Amino acid sequence: MISGEKGFLFGMLRVNSLILKIILILLIAILIVPSIMLVFPVARYIVGAIIGFFVFELIAKAFGNNVLTYIISAVIIYFLVFKYIFVSASLMMIYIFLGAGFFSVLIWGTARFSKD
Repeated sequence: MISGEKGFLFGMLRVNSLILKIILILLIAILIVPSIMLVFPVARYIVGAIIGFFVFELIAKAFGNNVLTYIISAVIIYFLVFKYIFVSASLMMIYIFLGAGFFSVLIWGTARFSKD
């Protein structure tokens, strides 16, 4: 750590690499949705509906549109939406980042800046 630097986080952000900064921003972005769900209870229902649609679409693509799809979807949605909603919301954000290609920026974009 730089001498005279106050605070662990700010000193660490100045000394360490860009990858650490990107990981820190990613963690903050992942934890925003559960934080919003704690502050605004209506957001819990909205996020639950989005997770339910994600799960149903993934299972419908795998099993087709039949009774087995509805049974498996109901069981998985029960656990993801009603039991573990905050963990599911964080995982949903990771899934969205993967779909948007965020991790390709982390892997390929930081290789250019890490060579000092």
